[in-house]
Amino acid sequence: MDVRNGLEVRWLSWADAGEEILDLRRRVFTDELGWQEDRVRHGRDADGLHLCALSNGKIVAALSAYVYEPGAPELAAMRLPEIQGVTVEIGKRVGLATHRGNLISAQIASWMVRQICEALRPSRFFLIVRVSEHRHLIDTYARHGFTYHTEVGSGDDAIGVMTTTGKKALEEFYLIHRESTREGAAGPSPLSVPSLVRFLADGGRGSLLAVDRLATENHYTESFTLQAEVPRLTAQGKLILAEQRPRLAATPFPPAPASLLDIGTGPGDYLAAVSEEGPLKGYRVRGVEPAPQLLARARSAFPEHDFSDGSAYATGEAESSHDVVTANFVFIHLRSPDLALLEMRRILRPGGLLYVVDVNDATFSGPEVVRRVLRAYDRDYPGDRQLLGDLPRRAREFGFELVRRFSTTLRGAGVPEPVFGPDEIRIGKAHAWSLLSFIGSQRGLEEAFEEAENHYFATECEIGLDLETQVYRLSTDRR
Repeated sequence: MDVRNGLEVRWLSWADAGEEILDLRRRVFTDELGWQEDRVRHGRDADGLHLCALSNGKIVAALSAYVYEPGAPELAAMRLPEIQGVTVEIGKRVGLATHRGNLISAQIASWMVRQICEALRPSRFFLIVRVSEHRHLIDTYARHGFTYHTEVGSGDDAIGVMTTTGKKALEEFYLIHRESTREGAAGPSPLSVPSLVRFLADGGRGSLLAVDRLATENHYTESFTLQAEVPRLTAQGKLILAEQRPRLAATPFPPAPASLLDIGTGPGDYLAAVSEEGPLKGYRVRGVEPAPQLLARARSAFPEHDFSDGSAYATGEAESSHDVVTANFVFIHLRSPDLALLEMRRILRPGGLLYVVDVNDATFSGPEVVRRVLRAYDRDYPGDRQLLGDLPRRAREFGFELVRRFSTTLRGAGVPEPVFGPDEIRIGKAHAWSLLSFIGSQRGLEEAFEEAENHYFATECEIGLDLETQVYRLSTDRR
């Protein structure tokens, strides 16, 4: 629980906080706006998702969301067509006059949308606007990704229904609100919002989590062919293994025999190699991989090892079945890191280690023309290539304590072969640029990428990017 500027943000159940939320709504909706009681309440409040800001333990702002399964009668009443997947209504946004100037409710609204997208993967959002009273809000909500759908009722009772639906619109909707949370986190009054995944899991509502749908998404494999990617991954694995040897030696791994699961194991080369390193010698190692072509390659290339179909959200492993879980270049590609942490907590034994290796785009150094194109790519990429800065906070919510943290800067330089130094690897300019080659696959960035590439190779500039290793220990009480 993180408290900033005297404010604390929590997901609260109606059973615990319903009366206080109603009191807040009445103070604003009834006392200030003159609304009747029926507009203060919502028929699904008891099962709603309520994100609240508290000051000195009292709720000063709140926003609610309501989840509807296909066929719910309320959807038909709003003239919303039937679709596959859940629909989420956003509503009952309220805040005390004393706390409206610092945009608290706007910040929690963006966080609510972001976390619902990451945890529930809804097929549609909607909200309603009282046309006679708040017509001006229609343009405001349109700027935040909603489209005017229809009007229900007439006269003073008419309500406008605004929706966000369709794959493209939902993706842009998510990215808008994710960017808003990033800007808020970098601002003068950031709010730290706890995990919706953890709240639902702890509250016995884990069935709402979109595990199956998320498991079918693989943002990493969308833009590569096996023939092109396996050689790159093999070369990358050799470089990373050399960088990782002192990191592995400095990590308090449990002694063999022990069990290790590698999530997102790819073509298998790195797991096969690292399993022969001293700290892991004698371990029972196993890899899971969701991409069929990479899994098939791992199985054929390394038949002596055990590889199975599984994702970071659904590994298929038994509860408390492993002493170590490794995730190399996985977290930055995930839509829902929290859901992955929930699964990793489930399969690790109490006291087990989670070993994460990934790049952190927030550490990039280099010319502004390259920084701009990387920033544009990160803004539109469904995963989060700046996640590592926030991962320790997220992991704490799931019972993980950070016990080791290492950083190695990969720096482009005019060297024919990699040169290893303390916390730095100097590599050739072409090799360094290949680390950013993924940017060129982003639609709409082709010209900007070419401009950045031409500048990089025509000048003496260098680029640098940190490779981070974070090692976590799972609490023994797992609460």
